[in-house]
Amino acid sequence: MLKSGKILRFTPSEIAEARLLGLDLSAVKTEEQFRSAVLELITTLERERPALLEQIAKALAAATGRKLPAQVTVVGGRKRTST
Repeated sequence: MLKSGKILRFTPSEIAEARLLGLDLSAVKTEEQFRSAVLELITTLERERPALLEQIAKALAAATGRKLPAQVTVVGGRKRTST
């Protein structure tokens, strides 16, 4: 990725590699567009593959030494917090 001021440029190989991960960077030119593309991927994973998104989140948390927040579930009409 090349950055000049607020403008981003991705090489064709970076765009192709990102596409393999489900991230379309072909029209991304700003940091805001990059954030939007990543958010779109996360939202899609949340809807279509929540277990995979959870695995990714756990791996990122472990790699950065952070803890994930507790998950909130509804059981029998009462909210419960689980880890």
